[in-house]
Amino acid sequence: MSDASPALSRPASALRQALAVAATQLKLMWRERRLLWLALTLLLLAGASVTTGAARLAQQAQERQIVAEQEAGLWDSQGTIDPHAAAHVGRAIPAPVRPLAALDPGITDFVGTSVFIEGHAQNPARHRPVDAGTALSRFDGFSAAWALQVVAPLLIILAGFASLSGDVARETLRQELGSGASAHVLIGGRLIALATASLLLVLALLAVSLPGMVGRTLGTADIMALVAMFAAYALYLLVFCAITIGVSARFSAARTSLVVLLGFWVVATLLAPRVAPALAESLYPTPTAPAFRAAVSEDAEHGADGHDPADKRLDALKAEMLARYQVKDVDDLPVNFRGVALEFAEANSTETYNRHFERIYATYQRQAITQRAFAALSPTLALQAVSRALARTDFPAHLAFLRGVEDYRYRLIQALNLEVKQHKAANGSKHLADIATLTRSVAYSPQQPPLGHIAAAQSVNFAILLAWVLLALGLVFTSARHLGSAP
Repeated sequence: MSDASPALSRPASALRQALAVAATQLKLMWRERRLLWLALTLLLLAGASVTTGAARLAQQAQERQIVAEQEAGLWDSQGTIDPHAAAHVGRAIPAPVRPLAALDPGITDFVGTSVFIEGHAQNPARHRPVDAGTALSRFDGFSAAWALQVVAPLLIILAGFASLSGDVARETLRQELGSGASAHVLIGGRLIALATASLLLVLALLAVSLPGMVGRTLGTADIMALVAMFAAYALYLLVFCAITIGVSARFSAARTSLVVLLGFWVVATLLAPRVAPALAESLYPTPTAPAFRAAVSEDAEHGADGHDPADKRLDALKAEMLARYQVKDVDDLPVNFRGVALEFAEANSTETYNRHFERIYATYQRQAITQRAFAALSPTLALQAVSRALARTDFPAHLAFLRGVEDYRYRLIQALNLEVKQHKAANGSKHLADIATLTRSVAYSPQQPPLGHIAAAQSVNFAILLAWVLLALGLVFTSARHLGSAP
């Protein structure tokens, strides 16, 4: 028992020594006023960006609610008309506002804000928010996510590149080693100090950001996503902390450490996030909008549009209906063949559009997989994917919106066609119906990926971040051994 006690106390003693070293390093960082002013400036800019972003999102949510109510009112005001005529009137469906876009806007500024739905066609999202020249757009291009992804790692490098390299640091290090402290304790203490400072930076950013967001549109799911984002950013910054300390321990000259670390920072945060999408798009190109429309139109022309019951392309459908009901003429059918033709044509055109759109979405997925491969060179790419997914500002979130709208469009149009199918007007006239009453049961509900599905979809990127953490900690461990064996 007496032999085991000293053995058990050695890890505790090493931890106490590492914490003492960390406390000393934090005091030194506090005295470095230039870094403190840089960090404070970053926090103020990020806080202002989040606050104005949240205000802009709240304004957009209000505007889109008004638009949705106006569109619903215009739709219901059609009165009693031919149901299929209403299908060509159409209506606009506004995109949902993502509250966490104030932290990470993702692709929200590059995709449309509404989708116009109508019969026989699927339309892409149109219109971008126009805020130029207003106070709310003053921080466009700058976000809290960008600050943490790009600027925060640079601050970490500036704070830690000379913690173990350089003449002054090396002399201090020799004294500390001479006092009996191990290299692992000294390097571990510095890592704890740098990681603590980084964690405080993230917490401070949340502290200045939340007042502008809480009370607006944040729900329970958003708060849980925010916690997950915090964890992801903590892992990301830990990578840079460990790499900074590991490189600083490897090189005796502080200038060399700085050059190596800045090189990694440029590749990881600036080059890779720009090169990866460009290369992915060149490997898996997508058609231009005119080419896509032309391909869909050409494909759709081979199918019946349903407006002309005498269309030769409906002969097979007509023969099937006559055989099913055992009659010789469409006028003898118990249903309105015009509605049958419209129903058939809508299903045909929807299948055509779905096939072309899914082909594009598959290309986007291949592009995303290609970009993920670049995460071997840059943890920033993995973090960006996780951050945007949790903020619901990535393409999968936009795709969920588009698919939800398409599901609603198809149900709405087919409800109108079903009304035509079930009613035969006398003397060849068209059946009329009250559109508001007819479509009241066909409701649209915004689609939003559950947090569990997002976490599952981002498991690979989380794994990549963890792999980077382990790799960086491995560098720290080997650097500690190198430091301990150095003369």
